[in-house]
Amino acid sequence: YDRGIRHIHELPLNQIEGFRLQYAQYMASKTQKPFMDRAALQVWMKQIKYPISYLDFEWDTFAVPPYMNMKPFDVLCFQYSLHVETSDGNLTHYNFFESKDCRRHFIEQLIKDLPKTGTILVYNMEGAEKLRLKQLASQFEEYREELESICSRMVDLSKPFEAGLYYNSKMRGHYSLKSILPVFSKDVSYHDLDIQNGLNAVFAYRTYDEKDEKEKKEVKEAISTYCQMDTYAEYVVYHGLIKEVEKDA
Repeated sequence: YDRGIRHIHELPLNQIEGFRLQYAQYMASKTQKPFMDRAALQVWMKQIKYPISYLDFEWDTFAVPPYMNMKPFDVLCFQYSLHVETSDGNLTHYNFFESKDCRRHFIEQLIKDLPKTGTILVYNMEGAEKLRLKQLASQFEEYREELESICSRMVDLSKPFEAGLYYNSKMRGHYSLKSILPVFSKDVSYHDLDIQNGLNAVFAYRTYDEKDEKEKKEVKEAISTYCQMDTYAEYVVYHGLIKEVEKDA
């Protein structure tokens, strides 16, 4: 900055490490338009099979295990949102929310709602949804095979952005779902929601059982709406990538 450098493309190339995401950022700055590795994106997209399930969980973490078969700092999933898209473009939404020890019902309802075939698209799955299902499989051995089958069909929607296959300067160096959504849609936004992030959802969940029935309904709707936005955002982002790939080179 002291040397008058204001934009990424003004940096001397020998001062850049050169990993893929950094290269994508440099090229987007230089050309003043989104950078895309179209061939690599096309290869990544070939693995996506219909029906496509867009999946997201909400959970709380417990230092002291409150329920059977939980270990210190295990999590308890209390919410999932699932959008299922068929090859004809039909989009169906499924929702789950419960308090207290809802693990078994969570597993059973998820297995029931998820299609038996097709790709399950998840954002940042290794540190989130996939890890949650592995923990549930260790707690409930009778569901291990089905939960591992679900994990085997998961594809991480964050990878094309993490790897620098697509970069828009509007992302400002970030590739969280909330950072990427505005790149592909001006109309779909978290800003008008009562709950706008995962921490808010957890805080609302922690007070759920203390509320009266009217307040419980409001909290449940707010958390469910937030989680539903996550899976709809995955749908918007994935189709945004498809449109970018299909544009003329």
